[in-house]
Parts: sequence; structure tokens; C-alpha cells
Amino acid sequence: MTRLVDVIAAHLLEGSLVPFLGPGLHRNPPFPSSPRALAEWLAARVPVPESARGAAWSTAAHVEAHHDRRTLVKLLREAFSARAESEPLHLLLAGLPALPLVVSAWYDLGVLEVLRDAALAGGRSLAVALGRSGQERLGAASAWLTGDGLSSPEQAGTILFQPLGLPLPPASFVVSEADYAGFLGAAWSAAPVPWEVRQRRDGCGFLFVGCRFGELSERLAARALLDGAPGPHFAVLPGTVTPQEGHFLAAEGITVVELVQERFVAELSRRLAEATRSAGRDDGAGALSCSGGSGARLAGA
Repeated sequence: MTRLVDVIAAHLLEGSLVPFLGPGLHRNPPFPSSPRALAEWLAARVPVPESARGAAWSTAAHVEAHHDRRTLVKLLREAFSARAESEPLHLLLAGLPALPLVVSAWYDLGVLEVLRDAALAGGRSLAVALGRSGQERLGAASAWLTGDGLSSPEQAGTILFQPLGLPLPPASFVVSEADYAGFLGAAWSAAPVPWEVRQRRDGCGFLFVGCRFGELSERLAARALLDGAPGPHFAVLPGTVTPQEGHFLAAEGITVVELVQERFVAELSRRLAEATRSAGRDDGAGALSCSGGSGARLAGA
């Protein structure tokens, strides 16, 4: 495990490993922190038949069909309006010398606000992209947030990609079965992922932290972004790997780092600090794409 953390730290320092953060990263969030928890939260506010309970996309589809899309969006914005405390890994990533791309695969504002705070304080510039749902025209350009601390994607030092959306206008949520339909197959690799995100992903590996892969909805975004990313890929999971998750991880070539999240973050922080002190800032820290990086050499070193 020590060797794996060293490799992960080296990739992060050169900007060739994309953090992919899930809701399990938060210890005590003030919002639903899993698809099942979100389904239960919605069902507590809108009557849902037993057949739809427990699955977020079925519950969301029922709310949408028996009320309307505006009701579903209003509920989602309410569910994720509160901000969780910043996690140590959020702050660690915000302080990296290079962070071309980061993915936050949940609906909360946590990663956005940490990175935007850093940008406003004089750190690297930030652009934020939202994924598109299956109910939106596939040829439409993905939504880019604007506002204080945010830049255009071509000028940004970091792009934050929120494939499932955010509780902010234009509130382009991906949550129901119909939304996820656009994420299946080749459609996902085209419209739902902005070209700028795909460009920065190409040639990279991914680091999954706080993610679970037990449900199809949890696997779709990961599988789509892994297409075009040669690796190496790593995962620090919030709990024991289930057989279904093990099959997915093996099929996608993702190496499990068998450390609990808190210890992994502490070890990673120490390795990054040691590497920064001994080697100084990487001359290529400003690179905006992982393409052509030294990921393969580091993985096999």
C-alpha cells in the first residue's frame, strides 16, 4: 500500500491523475449521501409507491411523472442546498501545483466551493461544467457555470466537471431514468461530456475516492469517463468491496487501495509534502491536459 500511495502522489503532483470524488467522502454531510438515501429523502416528501422505493432514479421518475420536472428540481435544490464541512482531501487537492481536471460525482456544492474559494484567494483559475441529461437535446453544448471566481474553460487552470448537476441555475440535474438514458453507450461519450473535459481526461488515470459502484447509476459516469483514459486507475472505497463492485473494478482495470479513507488521505498528504520539499514545484505543473504525461512510466516504476 505504501508503494501505491507513492505512485498516486507522483501522478497528482504532475497533474496526470484525475480525482473522481463521490458522496462517501463526506463524514457527516447535511444532505443525502447515496442514491438510496436520496430515494428515501424524496419519498419522505412526496408519496412514492413501494415498487419505486429505494432506487433514486425510479423515485425521481415517479416524482417527475406524477408532479412535474419543476417539482423534482425544487426538491433536489432543497436537498443539496446545505454545505458540508470541507474534507481534508478537498483542501489537499485545492493546494496541488497542478489540477487540470477534477470530477465531483454527486449533487452537492462541496468541491465547487472549496475550489472557487481558492480561486478567489488568488489560486488557479476555475471553470465548472455540468453534464447533460437524456431529456436534453444531445447536440446541445454542455452548461458552464458563470460567476465570481469562475473562468472560461479554455483559460482555466482547473476544470471541475459535475456530471450529475448542481443545485444552482441552470440546475441541469441527472437523476431519473430518462435522464440517465442519455448516458448510455456512445451518446455519453459525445454530448454529455464537454469536449474540454474529454481533452483533459485523455491520457490520464483516475483516482476514485468516496465512490460506490453497486448500482448502475453509480457506474455510468465512471465508465464513461474511463473511456479514453489509459490509467493507471485507483480506488479508495468507503467500505468493503462487494462482489458486484469487485467485478466492475476488475473489468475497468481499477486497483483498490486497501486503506480506510482517513488513513489514505493522511498518508497522501505526507507523501505530497515530502515530494514537494525534496523536488520543488514540477516544471510542467501548468499543463492543461494529461496527454503525453509520464503516467505509464510512473505506474511501472
